[in-house]
Amino acid sequence: MKMSVKILLCLIAGIFFVLPSAVNAQIAIDLSMNRQNYIQFEKIFAKVIMRNDSGHAIAFGHDEKLQGELLFEIHDSQNIPVTKMTQATPPIVGTILRAGETKEFIVPVTRYYNLNTPGKYKIMAYVTHALFKEEYRSNDCFVNISEGHLLWSRSVGIPEFMNPDAKSKGDSGDKDNSKKIGTRLFNIKTIYEGSKRVYYLVIEDDKTVFSIKRIGVELGEEQPQFDTDNFSRLHILLPLSPHIFSYFVFDIKGALEKREVYKKTNTIPTLVTDPKNGSIILAGGELAKQGVDYKDSTEEKPEKPEKPEEPK
Repeated sequence: MKMSVKILLCLIAGIFFVLPSAVNAQIAIDLSMNRQNYIQFEKIFAKVIMRNDSGHAIAFGHDEKLQGELLFEIHDSQNIPVTKMTQATPPIVGTILRAGETKEFIVPVTRYYNLNTPGKYKIMAYVTHALFKEEYRSNDCFVNISEGHLLWSRSVGIPEFMNPDAKSKGDSGDKDNSKKIGTRLFNIKTIYEGSKRVYYLVIEDDKTVFSIKRIGVELGEEQPQFDTDNFSRLHILLPLSPHIFSYFVFDIKGALEKREVYKKTNTIPTLVTDPKNGSIILAGGELAKQGVDYKDSTEEKPEKPEKPEEPK
């Protein structure tokens, strides 16, 4: 597959070398965002759709005749340009747009631009190419970034088995084994999307945001419940409707260890803590059946923890 792409690039490059220095090309670009409202430090993704209306195949490669870039122009609410955090650009080398062809690119915008400051931003994408007389620009999109409203918070210690810096008690090279226990902060924050209130889990310490999870939308009449157990795991019981509840368990790295859906019966699902050992169980209600009791629109599944990111 890689060999065929290289051969096609070479053929297209050969054609370009006999063409005039610039092509009267036309590239149509459409930009859309995965959402309009975000919480601070959340990853933001853009979808860029490019259509080649030039009548020529356009290849993006390393050769100077094939060099091109997909870039963004972002302004804050004061119309001040947002500077890039890196010289890197979204990778499109190896892309070939045949005449009339349309291709889609998903770009993690926050990997390249610092959008950590709350506010409103205008985002526009554009493409350049050595054979274009000009750059081609997309429509404008607007996003809102909010600090969110803090609903619930708890600081927990990092369990010894999850702390790589912790030394074993039998380490004779360290006379003082009373090493300070590391901590993490579980924050439940909310933002509004129109009339809907959206719940987020933010895991952080005083230097780093380790994970941000969009855990659901306020729908039920019952109040959500949050608690931490003896292994510093966060348990969340979130009403999805007057009768359906989502139950989540997250570790301190933000990995989802459990997700179950319960329904109300003659009893209401609730979190119960064992005072003797600090463990938590879900009591009341019963497990709901997907497709019978509820339709599952949540994409959250047990996963690996995200790579920690330091806020700029």
